Amino acid sequence: MKYLLLILASYAGCHYLVGLLIRGRLADIADGLRYRSDAPTPGEYLREVEASARLAHRQYTLFAGTVLSMLLCALAWWFGG
Repeated sequence: MKYLLLILASYAGCHYLVGLLIRGRLADIADGLRYRSDAPTPGEYLREVEASARLAHRQYTLFAGTVLSMLLCALAWWFGG
């Protein structure tokens, strides 16, 4: 049961942190578009990259969550038995 909780917690934490990083970076890019005359509006840009951002969020979450959960489960097995 403790391994299941470690796995769920690692995926949930990675989902939250990866989401913060991706949304923050997209907000920075959209804010920087305001100062370029040839760039689309920030709303148009965000609509165009929404599908790619969701895919990247899912892929990075799965990768980081898997690595973190394996590491945490190995540590729990090593120290707790």
